[in-house]
Amino acid sequence: MSVVLRSLSDFKRFLTKPGATIQIVRNTFIERQPKAFQDAYREKGMYEPRTVQAVSKKAAVFAVKGHPTTIWLYWDKGTRKWSYSGDTVTVPLDTALGPPDEIVYRCSYATGMEPRTRVGVRRAPRKPGERPIEAPAPKPPKPSLPTHSQGRLF
Repeated sequence: MSVVLRSLSDFKRFLTKPGATIQIVRNTFIERQPKAFQDAYREKGMYEPRTVQAVSKKAAVFAVKGHPTTIWLYWDKGTRKWSYSGDTVTVPLDTALGPPDEIVYRCSYATGMEPRTRVGVRRAPRKPGERPIEAPAPKPPKPSLPTHSQGRLF
């Protein structure tokens, strides 16, 4: 099953599923740094796949594959500038150290953890003007008060 993200809500929903993984595809801030800095960033495992450990209202915590570290990804009012395209999320960085930077994450599921596609009964499409089938209205509950006692009003 492929990941399709259109909003922060979709991204958060994806992160709560078992096996959710993100991986940096592009980090323009790191790309502008000297080669030694880029190599150190790569050696720390920053480009390795990250699996979700926990998700809260304002952040997600990731474990980095092969490294004893955790990475936090926070979302707040700045998420309005995040963009979503298929299985990627682009997060702009406000470093104030030159041109605008961004990190592009690719979202996927860990091998063997992909959710199964939902199989349901296919119905024929409705004809124009046809109303959907409505469920019958529930019956009103029967009174549960005793027939003669203090609880009965006349």
